[in-house]
Amino acid sequence: MSPAVRHVAPVDPKRADGVVAEVYRQARSELGVLGPALTMFSPAPELLAPVWSLLRESLLVGGPEERKAKEVVATVVAVRNGCRFCTDAHVTLLHAAGEPELAEGLRAGVAPQEWAALADWAAAPTASGPFAPEAAPRFIGTVLVFELITRLLKALAANEAPSPVLTTRLGRSVGSRLLRQAMAADLEPGASLPLLEEWPQWARGTVVREPAWAAGTPVGRAYGSLRSIAAYGSMLLSDAAVESVARTVGAHGTEVADAVPELTGGAGLPREAALGARLAVAAALVPGAVTESDVDSWRGGAFTDHCVVHLLAFGAMTAVDAVQDEIETRNIDA
Repeated sequence: MSPAVRHVAPVDPKRADGVVAEVYRQARSELGVLGPALTMFSPAPELLAPVWSLLRESLLVGGPEERKAKEVVATVVAVRNGCRFCTDAHVTLLHAAGEPELAEGLRAGVAPQEWAALADWAAAPTASGPFAPEAAPRFIGTVLVFELITRLLKALAANEAPSPVLTTRLGRSVGSRLLRQAMAADLEPGASLPLLEEWPQWARGTVVREPAWAAGTPVGRAYGSLRSIAAYGSMLLSDAAVESVARTVGAHGTEVADAVPELTGGAGLPREAALGARLAVAAALVPGAVTESDVDSWRGGAFTDHCVVHLLAFGAMTAVDAVQDEIETRNIDA
């Protein structure tokens, strides 16, 4: 398998079984490609399943025109969070949707006038926006799944771009031809939900709370499952370290920053707890700062790839949940 993921070893598609194999199959069939945005989660299948489910039920469902609009949203999130990998991937998908000028404008941070309202919404989302009310869970879910994926790609992707070809406009135009069929698909909602029933033994009995903005929808089920399973990453830290992560992220907002801040309330944490808390905070706020030495120092001889993925997902979801809280707050204020 090509070294497209760092810090952990993803499951080779040729050797995948169970939930991982089924996610890989669905992704190839419906997304049109299987890449690091999903394979990086594969050492923790119980995380991979709800990430894929949220991605599918948010971004891919709703028909070609809605899909194009949600690619605008995904691109805005990727550009804002400085994720070159996701930016080039979603710009290429907009080329595949027949919107090259829109694609390249968004890549440069400029939305054409007819798309400006949606781009502005994506930068500061609320519970309603410039789309049909029944589509709101899917648009909000798209924002949130890419708030997570962009962070973890910056931490775990070995390369800044999906392919060297996609670093040029011509390359993105040519590469988009392979994705046109996937972009034109009209998928039925809910096909990923059976994957969410495959809880590991240690997580069975977990209560899944669907968010109010998507209650009773496939998106709500997927987001609630992801939030619940990602929370188990906190068990890799002490209670004091978890509190330090929450306070640090809470004090610095939800935008991706330039440097990892000092841990709020981190004084006195044992070395291992402090290393883990710093990794979680980095995943939330400065994911590009996660280094091999950081991961190796925390791992010691005790923690596996499964643990690394869970710790980083826990940290990143701390920020994603804060974004979700902002969406709900803006709706109340409005």
